[in-house]
Amino acid sequence: MIISRIIAHQPAGLLRILTDTGLEGHCTGVAAPSTEADVAAAASILMDANPVNRERIWQAFNEVDGSVPADLRACIDIALWDLAAKVAGQPVHRHVNGFRNRIPVCRRSERNSAAEIVEEAQEAQGAGFRAYKFAALSDEESLVKLIGDVRRAVGPDFCLLLDGRARWVLAQALRIGRVLDDANFFCFDRPRPDNDLSGGKQLAAALDTPTSTGVSSPMEAAQVMAAQAADHVRTGAARPGGMTGVFKAARCAEAFGAYCHLDGWGLCDGFAHLQLAGTIRNTPFLEVAASETSSPFIENPLQICDGYIEIPTAPGLGMAIAMDAVAEHTEELIEI
Repeated sequence: MIISRIIAHQPAGLLRILTDTGLEGHCTGVAAPSTEADVAAAASILMDANPVNRERIWQAFNEVDGSVPADLRACIDIALWDLAAKVAGQPVHRHVNGFRNRIPVCRRSERNSAAEIVEEAQEAQGAGFRAYKFAALSDEESLVKLIGDVRRAVGPDFCLLLDGRARWVLAQALRIGRVLDDANFFCFDRPRPDNDLSGGKQLAAALDTPTSTGVSSPMEAAQVMAAQAADHVRTGAARPGGMTGVFKAARCAEAFGAYCHLDGWGLCDGFAHLQLAGTIRNTPFLEVAASETSSPFIENPLQICDGYIEIPTAPGLGMAIAMDAVAEHTEELIEI
């Protein structure tokens, strides 16, 4: 089996990697700026390669000089996982590990006012979500009050996370973190810039509430864990390493007894992160915002039921794609 063609449908955002056997690997969410030159650069590595040799291909893309955009590299890796699992006749999560068949869901807030956040937290709890995550207000005093209000609204046992948006100076993060300690929060997510190993270490050591930081590669995950710059790491398939990079970063975090959080819905209309969550033991839940929508050509959009999402069991990522609908949303066909 070899890769014989690469097709990108724009602005539909569908990437297809085709083989000489007729099997295809897919990824949705490909950025519209991807050009024929970008796809051609990727094709120089992919064409005539055996798609099952994912690790070899992943390493080859890591060695290129930047001629292939990072987002396209991530989409290619996802499509190759979809293809490899289809070859095996298994969903990705069972092809890799098969840790679980469903994943708890954390409602990720997009509200801006304190009153709306308190109300949404109660709604999330009542709807069966397993956790609720809201973002930091710009005013520290107002945020401190909000933290207490949300905790009182949902009671002592519901899982809560605060998204720090990587914006707080160290002294502020310490003050807010101590309030989170008192309110028994599950995580203070990205309180400091992702590359601040020194400040992150001081903060993590001073707080009882676990902190997290974003990583874009397995190497960054190793550096964060070794430096004790955070208690958890956060990454996603949209970063340059694709699903392979997430697997590696998660294994690194697991070796240190740390959680690996996934960046929300992610690429592929949620299917890539859902399959990842089915394989990674140390991912606590999948974060989903109320505004998440699926591409119009996805026939089986993901559904939340009683606070969980079932992981598809069809081979590959489990996406059912209506190609007629893809054609309707395609204005440019990039084909190599």
